[in-house]
Amino acid sequence: MSDDSERLRGFLYEKIAQRKKRMHPEHSPRFNHDMQLGIDCYEWVIGKIDVNKIPFERLERIIIATIKDLEKRKDNAMVRTDTDNLWTKSSMGFVCHICHKK
Repeated sequence: MSDDSERLRGFLYEKIAQRKKRMHPEHSPRFNHDMQLGIDCYEWVIGKIDVNKIPFERLERIIIATIKDLEKRKDNAMVRTDTDNLWTKSSMGFVCHICHKK
């Protein structure tokens, strides 16, 4: 695993920990759900690094392709699952931004 992949993994684990700390039963269910969607997204990226052994250089292309796929569904954003997809798109865009900065 490359140093860039290791740094990204560490960064994403930190973001997951931050989001988990922000979740609380007294928050609105939607807020907690949005936090969990972000966590799921970061865990998906970590899985691509760990399980699929995708090199850091290809990771950004995969994330961009996933974002484009989610973008195609934005016209149906009135449906709950599609708004969830847009939130995931936002998290994926953030990860892509981090990859690009490396």
